[in-house]
Amino acid sequence: MELFYRQFGEGPVNLIIIHGLYGSSDNWVSIARILEPYFSIYLIDQRNHGQSPHSDEMNYAVMAEDLKSFMHQHDIKKSIIMGHSMGGKTAMEFALRNPEMVEKLVVLDIAPKSYGSQSNYAKITNDHRVIVDALLSVNLKDHPTRSSVDKQLKPFIHNDMVRSFLLKNVGRGEHKQLYWKLNIQAISDHLLSIMDEIISEGSVVEFPQDKDVIVIRGYESHYVQDEDMQAFRNYFPSAQLATIPNAGHWLHAEQTELFIKTLKYFLDF
Repeated sequence: MELFYRQFGEGPVNLIIIHGLYGSSDNWVSIARILEPYFSIYLIDQRNHGQSPHSDEMNYAVMAEDLKSFMHQHDIKKSIIMGHSMGGKTAMEFALRNPEMVEKLVVLDIAPKSYGSQSNYAKITNDHRVIVDALLSVNLKDHPTRSSVDKQLKPFIHNDMVRSFLLKNVGRGEHKQLYWKLNIQAISDHLLSIMDEIISEGSVVEFPQDKDVIVIRGYESHYVQDEDMQAFRNYFPSAQLATIPNAGHWLHAEQTELFIKTLKYFLDF
């Protein structure tokens, strides 16, 4: 699969950033512009998201393989890999399968565990099944504007920020017809896999201890608990934890300055 990507900077170190569920490379453009003096940055759209191809298959094994193929296609031998939420799980899966291709690993507000039983794990996030079912219920042919779509979603998805984030996935095609950039059906069909723990099958038993692994969480988010660091270190012995104050799950958007300072400290740029 040939993933869509955006490229920024010409720095000496490669940095690949992977967005989360319902997201896209577009969510990370402002961060990339801050970091571009220091890195060669690649923002990818994961399969079934953004401008990348749609597929009926979706799990962390295939998304890790997508990333490996992307790096081969662009002759990237090694890179810092940074992933947020679902993208963080893709990053972890990739790192365990291809440690030689990872310079450093940065995992943003997600643990390697299963979230399948946590229907409201973050205060700012509704139950994902509710979200997906609400999106599936929308026939975009019936809607002339995003505002109209927003009105239909509001009774099911009460949080304004979440709806605004989701509506970024509404595109406008020929004859001004709205369409979903997301492959919502595939996400729905594989939601349990997306919520599941990372797959250890086919991966290294343990990530090399001499490679830096940084876990950054938002203080107001509940995705990464203190006790989750043991699970991290079962896979990544060198994992370190940093917490961004006054930030939830979207820590990079809510506290951008502190987020960049934290990256500078750990990535030494």
